[in-house]
Amino acid sequence: MNMMPRTLILALGATAGLALVGCASNSASMEMSATDYVVTGLGGDRQEALAEAKERALEQCEAQNRDEFVIKEQQILEPGASDGKRASAETMVQGGTVNADTDLAVLNDDGDNYKAIWTVSCR
Repeated sequence: MNMMPRTLILALGATAGLALVGCASNSASMEMSATDYVVTGLGGDRQEALAEAKERALEQCEAQNRDEFVIKEQQILEPGASDGKRASAETMVQGGTVNADTDLAVLNDDGDNYKAIWTVSCR
């Protein structure tokens, strides 16, 4: 009779262990490594620049078979932005992912447009 509780405890422990292994396995398969992308948008006003950045972010994420993104960092440069703000935006762009569709010219645009620069992670 002394063996019965011990056997029951071992059986319950093994069952719980298998359940935990199953949970770990399921959660691991759902985890995906996140890649951050830098996207930019130009526009005559702030809203137009943001809309352009949103379009670029959605295009980038769709190429990765994702349909949404999280904005991890945002920088808005207005026409005539200070050199310090431009330097800050340039630092933000460093390390961004570049692919064949990346418009590098927009990163150097110092014209009369607003510029929205986002670091995004696709979900």
